[in-house]
Amino acid sequence: MLHYYSYRLQAFKTELRELRKQLEQFTLLVSAMFFIYLPSLVMAIFFGLGKLVESDSVHLTMAVSFGFLLMQSLLIQTLKDAILDSARRAFHSTLLGNRIHKVVADNGLLLLCHLLFLAACVMAISMGWSNLLQAPHLLVFMLLQCLLAVLQLYRPYAVILTLCTAVGMIYVIDDVMVYFFALFTMMLVGAWVKPRRMHYKVKVISSYGFWLQLIIEQPWMLLWRIGVSTLTYWCALIIITERPDLSSYYSVMALLFNLLWWSSLLLDTNKQIALHHGFWQSLAMLAVMQRSQYCVVMLCCVITWLIGVLLLGIGVFEIVVLLSSPLMMWSIVKRPKSLALVWATLVISIMLSKVLFG
Repeated sequence: MLHYYSYRLQAFKTELRELRKQLEQFTLLVSAMFFIYLPSLVMAIFFGLGKLVESDSVHLTMAVSFGFLLMQSLLIQTLKDAILDSARRAFHSTLLGNRIHKVVADNGLLLLCHLLFLAACVMAISMGWSNLLQAPHLLVFMLLQCLLAVLQLYRPYAVILTLCTAVGMIYVIDDVMVYFFALFTMMLVGAWVKPRRMHYKVKVISSYGFWLQLIIEQPWMLLWRIGVSTLTYWCALIIITERPDLSSYYSVMALLFNLLWWSSLLLDTNKQIALHHGFWQSLAMLAVMQRSQYCVVMLCCVITWLIGVLLLGIGVFEIVVLLSSPLMMWSIVKRPKSLALVWATLVISIMLSKVLFG
């Protein structure tokens, strides 16, 4: 039995190392931001938990809780293959036949990397039992975090259903506990309802038909970016509500982050073209496929930018962000490892120009 748990831990570490290699081009940016902004990030998490525990606005409490649930779903989805050891999961029964140990190992690794739940645990312990009893919705929220994380492993579409309805219920429900129990209900419904899989196959080989087929077969490539863009705009709206005097700065920064998420889609599309390079070349469609991926990625950037300016407002520097999209795409095509450096340079240039001339 112990050999199985030892193997799962080693497999988890190996997958994390592979994930770090895949994000190699962001090493410089992430390391710099880690040391500079880590204290601020930790403070922001506990500030959000404090708003969840005690806030004068019920709407703000529900908005912050939705932001936490969306963030945890994005983080767990990124680490899901490492947690489940998806690449070798079919062979787990040869190591240990009991499925209970498989579930225990899954959830043990899940808890190990569920940083937002661990932060909530630290908050609950620091409050003490007497103060915690006066804020029972924190305990309910922690239970909600756990159940949603488990659903993320085994029923990801239930998580999508829960999060989509969670947004609408914020504007309908006026009580935090009622909101949480409504989310529990949606989770139960989503866990039992299995969506019908789409079996669409393109009849004629074309560039845009290929991308449509790819999205159907690998939906998380887009869903992850939709989720992280939603989280970026959601956090910006909450901050702007709290600090309206800084709204113009946060709106530009949110659009810059959105530019990073969606321009990096070109990394995935380039990988697909490289994978089928010989096939497209044999059909004399390689140049067409390369042009079509630029159109698809640029369309995604423009649509999400439009959503951002509709939510946060538009100005000169917001337009500059959109005009920077071709530069980001060019850097990905020519030098993908310099993507983070190019984006960081854009952020510094635009934000410094805003401070000096805005």
